Amino acid sequence: MKHAALLLLCLLDVFPSCGKRSRPLPPPVSQGTPQSPRRVEVQVSNQGFVPSTITGARGESLKLVFRYDPSAGECGREVVLPSQSLRVTLTEKEPVEIALTLPEGSGTVQFTCGMNMLQGRIVVQ
Repeated sequence: MKHAALLLLCLLDVFPSCGKRSRPLPPPVSQGTPQSPRRVEVQVSNQGFVPSTITGARGESLKLVFRYDPSAGECGREVVLPSQSLRVTLTEKEPVEIALTLPEGSGTVQFTCGMNMLQGRIVVQ
């Protein structure tokens, strides 16, 4: 009886490791190149930067697309990337794109709001 119950549960796919059916893996994230940078959308609101952490590969080309929500206030109207000596002003009307090539070494590239209250980062692996 116990074996029949286990067999039934396997057939119902309650225990995925029982059957030979495999669940599809999520598609891999393709790495951006200078000719075709990977686009990453970033919302700026009273919740901060979403996503607040972005993962990238060494030397990868990214295009960060920042969308400003007025709930972020005046603080969130600016995005600063200190290591890139870059400061841009955001508007509600249209997103602002920032092209960026990640460093060749692993580490972190920080980005903040104009007052350094909202913080985000790109983790270079």
